[in-house]
Amino acid sequence: MIEEPERQLLEKARKGEPEAFSILVEKYSARLFGACFSLLGNRQDAEDCVQDTFIKAYCAIAEYNFMAAFYTWLYRIAINTCLDYHRKNSRNNAFSLDESLDVEDSQVYLQVADQSPLPDEQAETAEMQEMIRQEIGCLPQSLQEILILRDLEGLSYHELAKTLLLSEGTVKSRLSRARHQLMERIRLREQSAT
Repeated sequence: MIEEPERQLLEKARKGEPEAFSILVEKYSARLFGACFSLLGNRQDAEDCVQDTFIKAYCAIAEYNFMAAFYTWLYRIAINTCLDYHRKNSRNNAFSLDESLDVEDSQVYLQVADQSPLPDEQAETAEMQEMIRQEIGCLPQSLQEILILRDLEGLSYHELAKTLLLSEGTVKSRLSRARHQLMERIRLREQSAT
């Protein structure tokens, strides 16, 4: 359940009252920044994604249906925004090998070691990620949600309990059930592939 003061604020925001949405932005921006920063590892990129998340949320607030906690809804938008941002910007990393750094009596040129995985490793990693994503998607919504928030977002049990309006004991048992079901699905999938 969403607490009544927040529900009223959300209702006002859904009716187009910008002041109400402003209060929500103030309330959740620090948490969203933490989530975005943990995914992107860069302060400026995280700030950009938080801003984009709130713009998207503002445009889609009428679609928010109170089925999940508001932070959970925002969090999903933020994760998708970060993933899109990362995908878009990871292709544009360019270095100039012509630039040099002057040191005492010489110049040092940039040397770039290729740290990227080999093509077969990339394919295997991408295949594994897609398989895990598919299997998470097959879990019941409540288990998907808790697995993503804990294992990908890194929320503590206390934060999960507060976000999902559950007791910490329920959070722990649901998370355990989600992990068990995911591992079982992966095990069965691997068995059927051999």
